[in-house]
Amino acid sequence: MQRLLAFVLFLAIQLSATAQQPNERAELERKKRETQKEIDILTNQYNEIKKNKKASLGQLAVIQRKLQLRNKIIGDINKQVNVINQNINNSYKEMRRLQKDLDTLKMNYAQNVVYAYKNRSSYDFLNFLFSASDFNDAIRRISYMRAYRNYRSQQLDAIVKTEKLYKEKIVELTNNKKEKTQVLGEQTKEMGELVKDKNEQAAVVDEIKKKEKEINKTLAAKKKQAQQLQASITAVINREIANARKEAAAKAKAEEAKIKEEAKNNTTVTTPNTNAATTNKTTVVKKEETKKPASYLEYNKEDIALGASFESNKGRLPFPVDNGYISGNFGTNTVPGTSVKYQQDFITITSPVGTSVKACFDGEVMSVYDVGGMTAVTIKHGKYFTTYSNLASATVSKGQQVKTGQLIGRVGENLDGDGELNFILARELQFINPTGWLRSR
Repeated sequence: MQRLLAFVLFLAIQLSATAQQPNERAELERKKRETQKEIDILTNQYNEIKKNKKASLGQLAVIQRKLQLRNKIIGDINKQVNVINQNINNSYKEMRRLQKDLDTLKMNYAQNVVYAYKNRSSYDFLNFLFSASDFNDAIRRISYMRAYRNYRSQQLDAIVKTEKLYKEKIVELTNNKKEKTQVLGEQTKEMGELVKDKNEQAAVVDEIKKKEKEINKTLAAKKKQAQQLQASITAVINREIANARKEAAAKAKAEEAKIKEEAKNNTTVTTPNTNAATTNKTTVVKKEETKKPASYLEYNKEDIALGASFESNKGRLPFPVDNGYISGNFGTNTVPGTSVKYQQDFITITSPVGTSVKACFDGEVMSVYDVGGMTAVTIKHGKYFTTYSNLASATVSKGQQVKTGQLIGRVGENLDGDGELNFILARELQFINPTGWLRSR
């Protein structure tokens, strides 16, 4: 009886484990579909760029992103294959275990059937019953016979369920093998596409090598434009700091005047008594020292709260565009296969021209200005500032309050004619890498 209960528990555990496996496979399949969708978008974007009939860094950036996504798909496929292999191995193990349990159940059931057959006469049953020592013993013997019949019935049910589960495992094993064949076919296809992308990358790199002077000239123009942008951002932040300092000074002056007025009002004159000298008693009021704030940008409680909230959302800020990827990193960038290098204190996001650009956090628009013929928007978040540059147009104005995800403009063209957005993050006057602040995509 205990063995039968243990077997039923085993079946429940196996069914639970089997239910969890499809979820993992479905999640991998979902990720693969999403990655493939992004690859399709990039392919269309690459074909548009290629119409220019000239190799550019934007074209190379698209291919590199495709290679990253292609490797990601292959990695997800490898995970799928591992899951399927694990399922196949588990199926084999469970089938062997089920077969062993089935053989044991059948053997025990056969023994019970033989025993029942040998003791099938009513005389044996009555003899067993009437040989009881007393009435209570007879009742116990009747209960025993009923339990014995129920046990045989449970044995038969267990055999039927085990045979059913065994057949299901055979079907599952067959399906897993078919799925593995299909997934391996997809893997072979993706490996072929990866080779094509690598060859395409090599061709573009060769073209860029022939045009290194032209590329460097373009990068020099971009560098000049970036310097103008940083100078404009610095001016905006300095102006805000100066305004905050003036506000702090005015507040401190008002507090000082208030203290002097209180000191004047607290001055009292005591009337002299007979034979007493006239005395003037003045209550001394100490002037409270106004402490210089660590940052004038966090002088107000609202600014302190906003800056703290922005900081607490590090790693969770939404991407400025829904359709785009980082093509230029903060710091030093090297073009693969060439001697071309460039430095920047922001990240470059490649995205189709006209794509909606959204605010990554609540804040106030400090300035909307022109940089090299393109529009830039700087938004203040306490002591933090985000700037969205290379916009074709802006939909916000200076002094406007914006919310996270609110439309602030559209992606414009860079000097190569590609859709591009420069995203800049500053903490006061220090430019910092925004990559770690944005949410993973």
